[in-house]
Amino acid sequence: MSNIIYLVHTIILLLLQLVVFDNMQLNAYIYINIYVLIIYILPNASRNIITLIWGFLLGFIIDLANNTVGIHAIASTLLTYLRPYLLSLLLNREQIDNQERKQKINETKYFFKYVLINTTIFHAVLIICEAFSFQNFLIILLRVFYSTLISVLFIMLYYFIALKKDKLK
Repeated sequence: MSNIIYLVHTIILLLLQLVVFDNMQLNAYIYINIYVLIIYILPNASRNIITLIWGFLLGFIIDLANNTVGIHAIASTLLTYLRPYLLSLLLNREQIDNQERKQKINETKYFFKYVLINTTIFHAVLIICEAFSFQNFLIILLRVFYSTLISVLFIMLYYFIALKKDKLK
């Protein structure tokens, strides 16, 4: 994916997050965070410090827009830090090297696992930082579960509509 296409997807995902998903009230337990897909599709050639700063800035932008106190910045920065480790855990070296080429249909299952694990980690950190206690641990687990479920649904929907179409060209 070229840098211009990545920038276009970044703008689209940020606008979707800020204009649509931040204004949707499904339930008190559900957060829909589609902007984390920006971190998931980062080019592999990116340097670690630059990706960490990028992850922090994405979270900071969402924090400024939502008037939250840095919880998105914390969760996004952690997700950006864990990204290379999770990629190497789920994919072999050849798949990581060939990630820039066309993706085959069977690679969708790896992307789904990658999104599911990352989104679960992201929402766990986000919701625990928001609650700032483990007093209602069952409610925290329910919020993480439902938020992850709905966010993964919308992330995969965007992936198949916008990103998979680009990669098949």
